[in-house]
Amino acid sequence: MNRRGWLWALLALVLALASCRGTGQPAEEEGPLLWYCSGGQGGHGPALASQPYEGEEPLQPEALLTALLAGPTQEGLADPFPRGVALRRCQWDEEQPGVLLVELSEQYGALGDISLTLADYCIVLTLSQVEGVEAVEISAEGHWANYRSHQQLAAQEAVLWDELAEEAP
Repeated sequence: MNRRGWLWALLALVLALASCRGTGQPAEEEGPLLWYCSGGQGGHGPALASQPYEGEEPLQPEALLTALLAGPTQEGLADPFPRGVALRRCQWDEEQPGVLLVELSEQYGALGDISLTLADYCIVLTLSQVEGVEAVEISAEGHWANYRSHQQLAAQEAVLWDELAEEAP
């Protein structure tokens, strides 16, 4: 995909996420969350939603990713990952403190455009709950998507609600 196509995909994500209905911030849920795509059928609303993580604490990146890749158990959520995707490696970047390196199986490399962006941010939002995680780099069998504008993804980049909306979801 060329740069112009990537920019259109990013714009589509921003618009989809900005169409969320909320009153300033998402509802505060207690405990760690696993992030998935919203399972809405063609309506407007949030592109991403979460379900509680029911694993052990303190949070470990590998355990969170394993639970996330297992797919949602809550109704109304959709799995953003291709069938068969598996975690290959998850480790801290020795040269850049706060950066977590995630390597997934080759199936993840089949994602593109908005599907890749949504899947990326499901991972980033989930892992950002681990103490010390400031950014995440995601690869598929050692290869990065060459049409991302940057490889280090941070939770702060995701727009999860529309501050101007008046109605609660």
